[in-house]
Amino acid sequence: MSAIDLRLACLVLLAGAALLAGTLVARAQPEPTFRASCSELRTALKSLAGKEGELVTIEVEGPLAMVKTGAGVTYLGVCQAPDPQVLCVTYDSNGRNTGERIVVSGGWEQVGPDHVKLDPCLHFLPGEPVP
Repeated sequence: MSAIDLRLACLVLLAGAALLAGTLVARAQPEPTFRASCSELRTALKSLAGKEGELVTIEVEGPLAMVKTGAGVTYLGVCQAPDPQVLCVTYDSNGRNTGERIVVSGGWEQVGPDHVKLDPCLHFLPGEPVP
């Protein structure tokens, strides 16, 4: 095999590996069971009845109502009463500000009828890809 043939074979192999890597993107968490706005959340949560204790992820889009940081953890509060309130437990606020519309995505835990905790939780702007 000539040097040119060897280089061409290596390029083809690298291109194939890059294509394969692009189609096998690793996600930080499982696909969400659903995506809901704050006003849709209470109804959407009914579909999770009986799944307590299972690994279930959900996405919620709404206005950021709270940002608290301390001890290496950041808490983002999304949605306000009468809708269920969502607490996103994450590691960085990424400069988010109250009032900003965001999407939170994470491991679901129901904490009473009006509160949901997502831990761990990712957050991003609507229209952005999931990190």
